[in-house]
Amino acid sequence: MSVNVFLLRSAFLALGCAAAACAQPRDEVASAPRCALTLIVTLQSAPDDALVADLRRVSGARLELLRTMTSNLYLFSLEAQGPEPECDAAVERLRRDPRVGAVDRDERRQIQPP
Repeated sequence: MSVNVFLLRSAFLALGCAAAACAQPRDEVASAPRCALTLIVTLQSAPDDALVADLRRVSGARLELLRTMTSNLYLFSLEAQGPEPECDAAVERLRRDPRVGAVDRDERRQIQPP
């Protein structure tokens, strides 16, 4: 009986190790570049969960509402899989949506030399 218990425990241990190995992220996925932006977005109506989900689908990127700035200005975070041009393309897709009035990067302004 103790041999059967030993074999059963060994089988469960091997199965657990195999499952843990399958759950680990692949190196190419973990090391893939990501771009991220903070955006100021003008919308024609207040964003509810459905609108944000639809804009996420339109942009093709991870889009999260961070906060309301004014009655029609909202701060969003955008993150896309890939280098900077992927974020730029997602911003352009948002700009083409008729529910979106404007999309601008939230960047610190600097004094330009004369």
